[in-house]
Amino acid sequence: MKKPNGLILWQGPSRIDGAPIVAILIGTENDSTNSKTGAMLQTYILRADIAPTDAIATGADASICGDCPHRGDGTGKGRTCYVNVGQGAQSVWKAFRRGVYPVATGDQARSAGARRVVRLGTYGDPAAVPVSVWENLTADAVAHTGYTHAWRGIGSAYSHLLMASADSVRDMREAHANGWRTFRVVTHTNTVQRFRRKESVCPASAEAGKKLTCIDCKACDGNATNRRASIVIQAHGGTAVMANVRRQYQVVAA
Repeated sequence: MKKPNGLILWQGPSRIDGAPIVAILIGTENDSTNSKTGAMLQTYILRADIAPTDAIATGADASICGDCPHRGDGTGKGRTCYVNVGQGAQSVWKAFRRGVYPVATGDQARSAGARRVVRLGTYGDPAAVPVSVWENLTADAVAHTGYTHAWRGIGSAYSHLLMASADSVRDMREAHANGWRTFRVVTHTNTVQRFRRKESVCPASAEAGKKLTCIDCKACDGNATNRRASIVIQAHGGTAVMANVRRQYQVVAA
C-alpha cells in the first residue's frame, strides 16, 4: 500500500480556547510543490471537528488563528489571509477525517523532521499547539520557519522558534522590546519601506525579485540562530484577498 504523506503530530485542546484541534505534518513521502517555500515539510493546525472552510464561516477558526486580524470578521468576510484554505487545508482535513494519517510517537515525529527544513504553521498559529510538539519536531531538523500573532499573550515561550507577526510599526517595536524578531506585513502602501539595520525585505517576495525560496533563506526562525534583523513583506494573496486589503487599508492599486 502507498504510504500516507503525513503524520498526526498532536491532537488535543487548543491553547487558545480549549476547542479540539489537530496538528498534522505533511510531506513525509512527497516533497511540497510550494514555489515560494520550496520542498519544506509543511504543518497544518486545524479544528479536528469542523472543516476549515466551515470553521472560517462560523468563527470557529479562532481556535487555530486566535485574534489574527487577517482572519476576517468571523463569518468568512473581509479575509486578508493569503492562505487558500479551500485547497491545501481542506484536503488535509478531509484526509485526516478519513483516517489517512497515522498518529506519530514522539520519536517518529522527531525522526520525520530530521535533516529537513520544517514550516511551522502552513495554516494555523503554532501557538495553539504545545511548544514541546514543535521543539521535538525540529530537534534534529536542518532549520525551520514559523510565525505567530499570539506573541503578546504567550510571553517568550515560543520566541526561539517563531517570528512575531507584526501588522504595524507599533507592533514591530513592541515585539522587539519583548525579545521577538518580527515578520511585518505592509498593507498601507505598494512600496515596502524597511527600517535599516532592523529589517530586511523577504527575499522570497515578488518585491525582492523572488531571489530565494524559504528553504534556501531560513531567516524566519525566531531566535533560533541569533539572527538580529527582522523581515518585512508586502501584503500578498489572491484576487479576493487583495481586494479586501485595498478596501480595509485604503490601498491604491498600482
